[in-house]
Amino acid sequence: MKLEMIPCLQCKQDMPKLRLEKYGYKSCVNCSTTETYKALITTGGDGDHTWNDIQILTDEQYKRYNQEEEKIANKLRDLSNDYNDDDSNLQGPFTILTPEDI
Repeated sequence: MKLEMIPCLQCKQDMPKLRLEKYGYKSCVNCSTTETYKALITTGGDGDHTWNDIQILTDEQYKRYNQEEEKIANKLRDLSNDYNDDDSNLQGPFTILTPEDI
């Protein structure tokens, strides 16, 4: 399928006629001032009542989201390091015996 081309109103390079007729864009992709968008997939609910959703974000919104996520990850990492000692993988009331205790 060959697309019918028309000149871009700004740069005069070829662009698909469909871009103007169907979507109303008067310029080609290269001349467009619209920034890219990002998709963020989220999951909500619990158990059998879960759903997925897609959040459409501008590049700036996506950067802010990632910055906030990084702050949370750093806080969790710091909390994890506060409790990171040799016995942190044990659960329950255990007494650790060394060979001298036996």
